[in-house]
Amino acid sequence: MNSERLETLLARIQQLRIAVMGDFALDFYFDLQTSTNEFSLETAKEVHCASAPRTYLGGAGNVAKNLAVLGAQVSAFGVRGNDLFGREMLHQMAALGINATNIKETHIDTPTYSKPLQTQEELNRIDFGTRSSNFQAQTGELLQSLAAETFDWIIFNEQFGIPLLQAKHIEGINHANALADLRSLGSYAKHLPLKVNEAEFVKIHQKPATPENIRIWANTRNNPVLVTLGEKGMVYAGTEEFHHQPAFPVKGPIDTVGAGDMVVAGFSAARAAGASVEEACEFASLAVHISIHQLGETGSASPDAIRQLHDGHTIA
Repeated sequence: MNSERLETLLARIQQLRIAVMGDFALDFYFDLQTSTNEFSLETAKEVHCASAPRTYLGGAGNVAKNLAVLGAQVSAFGVRGNDLFGREMLHQMAALGINATNIKETHIDTPTYSKPLQTQEELNRIDFGTRSSNFQAQTGELLQSLAAETFDWIIFNEQFGIPLLQAKHIEGINHANALADLRSLGSYAKHLPLKVNEAEFVKIHQKPATPENIRIWANTRNNPVLVTLGEKGMVYAGTEEFHHQPAFPVKGPIDTVGAGDMVVAGFSAARAAGASVEEACEFASLAVHISIHQLGETGSASPDAIRQLHDGHTIA
């Protein structure tokens, strides 16, 4: 893909309408100091000090964020609670220009991944709201709202133990211009292109994610698959197309949290903009290489950063 073609795709992405439906969450990061030599008068336990609190959209929200940073017009379909994290989710979406009309308020704790960091290392996560039995109360209504609008591309996301989209919903979804990223319900996506990572592929098939095994799976399900392979890049396989995209060599420390979301967003945006499979995989590889070099956050990739990397500039 030359620079002129990249500019064409970046320009087209600005005109796209893309929907993201699924498990929206908030990522809440803070730096934690556990050795303070300060003790609580009430409990006599050592006080831990936190600093630099920061939030980012997580789960399906991370995909939506990545698309918005790329310049697409994004509509979100999901649920939140009426709490401080839910209000922060709406604030984040408003700041990014994401249409949150269909982020419905319901009786849940807003799903939040609370991530304490010590010297850039993520400690035990503290989750809010990711196991709510009320998470699916408005799924049918949201699917109807999604069907009532026209989008250039749709992304379906599932990652909670009790997700927004159940197996019965996923079985009934049939979209060619779509991509599903489903942590546990991939076998039900019979009519959808599907993205999985290497570990998920091995869990499903009990065999390594070799090019031949990936090709066989795509032919068996009669629908394309996009398999991310970490430092080995990614493989796209359809009934008639096959492409292996090597990863760019990393430069220094990296943080791969959210890398899969970046691949989903980058590949989807490029394909919706008219890219070939090869171009979309290259575009996604550029985007994820940029995002994993942003430490202590679920990174993103701006059009300018993609241009610079494509033109041979080193990641800072």
